[in-house]
Amino acid sequence: MPRLHLIGATITGNLQLSHATVEIPMAFVDCHFDSSVDLSDSSLRSVDLTGSSLPALNADRIRVEGDLKLARIVGGAVSLFRSNISGDVWLNHAELVSEDPGYALRAPQLHVGGGLYARAIRASGGINLWGAQAFTLELVKGRLSRESYAALRCDGLRVVQDLHCTELSVDGGGISLFGASIGGQFWLNQAVVHSYTGWAVSAPSLRVGGGIYGNAVRVRGGVNLFAASIGESIEFSGCSLTAHKNHALHAPGAHIEANLNLSSGTSVTGDVTLQRAEIKGTLHLPTSASADTSSVDLQHATVGVLDMRSTNTQPSTCDLRGATIERIDDSPDSWPPQIELDGLTYQELRPLLPAPQRLAWLNRSSEYSPHAYERLATYYRQLGHDDDAHTVQLARHRRRRGSAQLPARLWGYFEDLTVGYGYRPGRALGWLIALTTLVAIVFTAVPPQPVRANGPAFQPVAFALDVILPILDLGQEKAFTPSGNTAWVGWASAIAGWLLATTVIAGLTRRLSRSGR
Repeated sequence: MPRLHLIGATITGNLQLSHATVEIPMAFVDCHFDSSVDLSDSSLRSVDLTGSSLPALNADRIRVEGDLKLARIVGGAVSLFRSNISGDVWLNHAELVSEDPGYALRAPQLHVGGGLYARAIRASGGINLWGAQAFTLELVKGRLSRESYAALRCDGLRVVQDLHCTELSVDGGGISLFGASIGGQFWLNQAVVHSYTGWAVSAPSLRVGGGIYGNAVRVRGGVNLFAASIGESIEFSGCSLTAHKNHALHAPGAHIEANLNLSSGTSVTGDVTLQRAEIKGTLHLPTSASADTSSVDLQHATVGVLDMRSTNTQPSTCDLRGATIERIDDSPDSWPPQIELDGLTYQELRPLLPAPQRLAWLNRSSEYSPHAYERLATYYRQLGHDDDAHTVQLARHRRRRGSAQLPARLWGYFEDLTVGYGYRPGRALGWLIALTTLVAIVFTAVPPQPVRANGPAFQPVAFALDVILPILDLGQEKAFTPSGNTAWVGWASAIAGWLLATTVIAGLTRRLSRSGR
């Protein structure tokens, strides 16, 4: 088969094949070009520039039936704007330096039928793959740098299988994947991504058919996964995430089919924002967090399991307002100083702690939330732990009392003291016995005067009960009248009886209404 194949040649002057049609394979292996190579708008069988050095390569809008081999090339910028390569593109170990503000590899809307392989590429000026398409993309062990904007720009990228960025080093502008689609896995293991101008990894509306695996990744500038959709898990175990504008991981509205793992040695400096996110598996919170600056925001999120037990240093705040969580795995040692629980719905708490310990959990909210107490009391009742449920309800009334007006607060103290807001009814019997004993002793010492001469005999205990209990009629109160200094004792006893009866009725009504729900 005819072909053009040069090895180690030196080509002087311009290689100008713009708009040309070349039906034989061309190979310039380990050659040196002293001027730029122009292949723009050409139709070629295949091109091999492996190991060559050249000032620049303009291959915009080219059509190649086979492979485009640029492995180990050394030189200036390579431009592949809107090019169509039916085979593979090889850029392994290439070293590209952009002499102008543009990218070192400029390939927006590039279409590759096979894979784009750029293992260990060095691109000073970065790579632009905006709107590009490829079967697979490999940037393993690459080194990309760019002072402004994204050093790896992949907005709108379409990859049928995996995006391999394992051990990739990106310095300056970070990675941009806005609206990108990855059919397989997104590999970021052991990558180092730094951005000094914005997000280190900016991937809003990213679609990944598999998972994102960033074990031991080092990110300075935060990760933005706003409204991203992930078909499997996100694994950031053993990694380091440092914030951009206080956000270490920003993923409101994200959808994750399996787990989000931030444990196993992960260090987070900044906030983890997951508002309205959906995580169908387990959310493992970071092992280590900067307590002065970090918070976890799960407002209105939906989570299968929230695992808080792996944290060594708790974030300053965990916001669970309006969240729906199937199960929460935690312990008192794992609770942040502030936990917002208003509107939180859960089905299971592990381990099952007694009510006094769980009340310490509720008390870490900045504001009183009746829903949080009601949900916890309901949870205990569903498990058959009625005493714990009553303890929670009693604590709810006590906390609400602190924000009430003075009259309501005083009445609350009286209800608490007498019947525990209806959840300690045994106290009423104790108060009745004590008050009856006191009144009986007083009127035994100073008996009341009989109303009529032929009335019943005086019974101190029966008289005391008749005075104290407004619904009881033993005939003693009608037959005898306190006189002198004991008259006020009768009046006070009657008032105390009415108050005690009122608190008992109010408390029992409240308790029965709660139990009936």
